[in-house]
Amino acid sequence: MLRRSPYKDIINYENILSKDIVEGERLFLHYTLIQAKSNIEIAEKSDYFVSPLLFFYGIVALAKIIIFKNSKIIPREVLHGLTVRVAGAKSIDWTKNYDPKNETVLVKEKGLFPLFYKSISSHALPEGEKYTLGDLFLFLERKTSLEPLAVHYLILFLLSMLARYEPQKWGWAYEKSSFSRELNTYLKIVGREIYDLWREKINL
Repeated sequence: MLRRSPYKDIINYENILSKDIVEGERLFLHYTLIQAKSNIEIAEKSDYFVSPLLFFYGIVALAKIIIFKNSKIIPREVLHGLTVRVAGAKSIDWTKNYDPKNETVLVKEKGLFPLFYKSISSHALPEGEKYTLGDLFLFLERKTSLEPLAVHYLILFLLSMLARYEPQKWGWAYEKSSFSRELNTYLKIVGREIYDLWREKINL
């Protein structure tokens, strides 16, 4: 028996969200919802070298839907609004000196992430605010001022950047580091986590 995708219902939100909008906005909703569903579904079936990128662009699409619902403006930001601070030198001894929990993301003033965060929170994150991967995983376990959906957004940004630009670091982190178990578990559950949090945020 084929298991029904838990993300099939994402497409149904088009009818709910498309009231009193013009054709261009309806098309934005239609294709952005398809993009979110496709990325998350494929991510769950993909190798760990690919899945962080797919999960990240899945959450980006969901974030754009939230921004549109709250502002009635189609987000056209092309900048992430985030940057990374690399942990460890290129000549690093992987077995001793590299800790993936030290990978750091910095919030910038302009870009999609700051716009998204303003749409789900009553306060903005200051430019230069930074979080390590270790910090963010701890935030998943306890209540903080940072919105849970934003925590996943930041984690997936970091993991996608590692997978895309630093495959040697990402492969070692996922397979052999002391943080390997947490990363393995996270990629198994994050799809459903971000979908459920997204549904709460759009309040439908």
